[in-house]
Amino acid sequence: MEATRRNVLRVLAVGAGVAGAAAISPSALATYGDRAPSATTAGRGPHPDPGRLTGRLVFPDDADYDAARLGWNRQFNPYPLVIVFCQDSQDVINAITWCRRHDVAFRARGGRHALEGWSAVDGGVIIDVSDMQEIELDTHTRQATVQTGATQDQVVEALGEQGLAIPTGAEVGVGVAGVTLGGGIGQLSRSLGVTSDSLAGLDIVIPDGERGARLVHADEAQHADLLWASRGGGGGNFGIATNYTYHVHPVSDVVVYQITWDDWEHVGELFERWQRIAPFADDGFGSVFNPKTRTDGHIYCNGIYRGSEYRLRKIIGPLIEVGNPQVITETTSYLDAWNQLAGTTDTPRKTHIPSSWVYDLLPRRGIDTIVRHLAELPDLGGEIWCLNWGGAVDRVPTDATAFFHRGPRYYMEWSGNWENDEEQKTVMAWTEQFRQALLPYVNGSYVNVPDSSIGDWATAYYGDNYPRLREIKTRYDPHEFFQYEQSIRPH
Repeated sequence: MEATRRNVLRVLAVGAGVAGAAAISPSALATYGDRAPSATTAGRGPHPDPGRLTGRLVFPDDADYDAARLGWNRQFNPYPLVIVFCQDSQDVINAITWCRRHDVAFRARGGRHALEGWSAVDGGVIIDVSDMQEIELDTHTRQATVQTGATQDQVVEALGEQGLAIPTGAEVGVGVAGVTLGGGIGQLSRSLGVTSDSLAGLDIVIPDGERGARLVHADEAQHADLLWASRGGGGGNFGIATNYTYHVHPVSDVVVYQITWDDWEHVGELFERWQRIAPFADDGFGSVFNPKTRTDGHIYCNGIYRGSEYRLRKIIGPLIEVGNPQVITETTSYLDAWNQLAGTTDTPRKTHIPSSWVYDLLPRRGIDTIVRHLAELPDLGGEIWCLNWGGAVDRVPTDATAFFHRGPRYYMEWSGNWENDEEQKTVMAWTEQFRQALLPYVNGSYVNVPDSSIGDWATAYYGDNYPRLREIKTRYDPHEFFQYEQSIRPH
């Protein structure tokens, strides 16, 4: 059933000035008058009125409001006026049009893994596309059309059953759309590029005129600038994409490997060896190096190799000769390998995850800095996560797409988790001190792992590509209707 303008506007009247996303209290959000039943799929004729919100609507007094409003990172606690779970592109058009006509702030949301909470808004509308999950594969053209709400694991499974793949990240439940728009990094990056390198086109709802919205298709032949920007320019900047078309790639059996050390005193030596091996192996070698804090005591290295098990053992030999690790290798399908290595995001948490890129190998004093900081944090889920880089990623010029970071040796992020205010203070101080200590050795940051404390975020995420992104923003959204704390600014 549709939510009428009169009834929803009664909600909006509670918080004057909501277009500026002013926060209002949960009790105030609940005090609105009678309205049509919500949390149902809207019935609409062939020509729905864009003056109404359509889709599956969740309001503050619905039983599932808390479940609907919260994201994975529970550090953030938004109270939107309504969550619109879109069922198709027309629902997205209607939601954007409604927000524009009534000067209501909104944010676009997919898999709920915006690490800084920027896919939600207090006192506004969350336009959620997670119900749109259809995947269609054309084996003749080797292209897959994926609706915007599909998750990485759904895409990997659908393609993997046919012996095909696109390069994705390695987390179950994370939306493939957001991954794609920010670049997309993972175990296949060195052999197939970042996720957005496989993006052939997309359908995207953009602002239209003073108060409306419209759906356009962007590919190399039409709206090519939007395609360029969508290949690494980050989500929520130009519009809301509803369908993605990818070039898919045949991937035969791979070797999956998992190495575990429980003798933490080797972390510095292992880091040094890993950074001298992983970025320089052949392109089929994907590798994660993942030391935990001293309190935890474990060091992990895992990955996928597109080659023989014999050759893999040669590559990882200098690592497994250190200490007394447990080593597991197996030749299997890519789908099975991905499932073995995939991290889960089933359990929400409060976390902070800064990121950076390592263009030049760390000197010994840089590694000692990492070891020292890992030793200092209590057991609050602290870790370093590194992914080797290069190969196919570097064969694409930095200005060929919006994704800029094509020259590093590897990617690095560091994180901690907490449950209470005191632990939060500890983790936030630790991550910031870590950042400051690493500044002499690292460059930039990854837009899919953003950080609100970054000063020059535009350069950190986009490098020399930011001026062109601003031009495209000015062309499609000059009044900055799509905006958040670190969104691309128009001229």
